[in-house]
Amino acid sequence: MAGYTREFLIDAFVSRYTSLGQDKFVNLRKLAETCYDNVGKDEFRKYASLDAEAIRVYKAQLKAKR
Repeated sequence: MAGYTREFLIDAFVSRYTSLGQDKFVNLRKLAETCYDNVGKDEFRKYASLDAEAIRVYKAQLKAKR
């Protein structure tokens, strides 16, 4: 497994929910940060469904924004 940072994994998770309103999005990010801090990287990836394919999709989104 690549050494993904906390920020990268949280960004990958919340990127799926950009259609939420600003307040809900901010709250979701806080919830994701708390979850990550409580369970750690590996469990967070499971809970957030961030498998290899989800990471590839997120990386492709980042490249498309450039």
